[in-house]
Amino acid sequence: MKRTLLFVFCFLLFVPVFGAKRKVHTIGDSTMSEYKPAATSKRGWGMYLQAFFNPDSVEVNNRGKSGASTRTFYETENLWPSVKAQMSAGDYLIIQFAHNDEKCKGEDVYVENARLRAEGKDTLTDMRGTEPNSTYKEYLRKYVNEARELGVTPILMSPICRAYFKDGKINDEGCHVLSPDKDYVRAMREVAEEMGVPFLDMTARSKAFYESRGKEFCMSHYFKCGDKTHTSKEGGMAIATLAYELILESEALDALRLFTYLPTIEEVEAYAQRIEEAGKQAAIEAKGTPFDLVIDEWLLVNIERVQGGYVPTGGAWPAGEIDEVANRYIEYTIEADKKKGLVIEGITLPVRAKGGEGMNIHINYGFGESFSGVTTIYENTALPKDKWLTVTLDQPILVPAGQTLHLRVLPWYDSNGRPQKKKYLQLGELKVSGKRLQ
Repeated sequence: MKRTLLFVFCFLLFVPVFGAKRKVHTIGDSTMSEYKPAATSKRGWGMYLQAFFNPDSVEVNNRGKSGASTRTFYETENLWPSVKAQMSAGDYLIIQFAHNDEKCKGEDVYVENARLRAEGKDTLTDMRGTEPNSTYKEYLRKYVNEARELGVTPILMSPICRAYFKDGKINDEGCHVLSPDKDYVRAMREVAEEMGVPFLDMTARSKAFYESRGKEFCMSHYFKCGDKTHTSKEGGMAIATLAYELILESEALDALRLFTYLPTIEEVEAYAQRIEEAGKQAAIEAKGTPFDLVIDEWLLVNIERVQGGYVPTGGAWPAGEIDEVANRYIEYTIEADKKKGLVIEGITLPVRAKGGEGMNIHINYGFGESFSGVTTIYENTALPKDKWLTVTLDQPILVPAGQTLHLRVLPWYDSNGRPQKKKYLQLGELKVSGKRLQ
């Protein structure tokens, strides 16, 4: 009888207060983050995780960010601090980083820059790189400790592997092992063991999954985005399924398992389709007064405006970039009236790559100083050299009353393994049209 009562008591501890939802927060990089379906074929696996939880009990707060490393996510005001503000006791936090921590070839960028300065050489401008056995571990510990201080359960999940196939197998670099002593997955596992944190080995699970399907199938189904890192819709759904499986298998996550839900394939596909269609018409139907604006003021962050256009601070595009850098952008702001919101129905922005064909851009929007609700509305991963293109808005953006919309252009350059100079991003006049709501 005592054992039965103890079981009931423990079970009740795991049941949320009536009417309140616990949250599963996810922090990581572009392989996890949200994407606007109209802007790109990329889909982060975090977009689909909600399908595997009872929506009446759990809300997934996917805060993965393209281009983020453990360092930049922690140190960027609108990222980690804003996630912490959304946390409550009883929540969970899934932590998955490494893709961008590797940007300095397994070295810490600050240490590497000190060495370069001592040798009289140009320093690196991409500040994401961490060393797996030191700074990478330090930032993982920060997330764990600060989550626990808020009564949140941290979960360390190793990064999905890249589709770097060789003879039918994913190679070491694809599994985030840059050398025998530069192994990001091993470093994360060691932090988990040291701090008593649940560790979910998504690297090994995704490696086995991809290898079982084979390179040709993976590239034609899961990686239809033009690279071997970012998944498309089918790939994102597959990884979300693997995440669900890892949670079920973890004895340390018994409490979280109570809120999981096993959907059918048809239900997952229906959930994904709702993501594709969400928001396409809602804002268009709102009544309001038309307006047209020309936005000619902007904020430059870690970008220099020079005669040829825009370049990173320091003048050279760093080597090895495959995605946006969250803290390097050109920003425009549009403020709604304190009492009336507005709907942005049209955006036109001429863009041009000058000096080379490796220029890439994302255009993201978010709200307020915290840059919340980040959404990618445009992506071009190979701007043609010396040819003006006009970016247009495919879906309307609702700016609530009293809110400020921040529109950011985030450029990076596919450098083919070495820094690039005399390559510029040029921007024309930003024009915005829409209506002020009645």
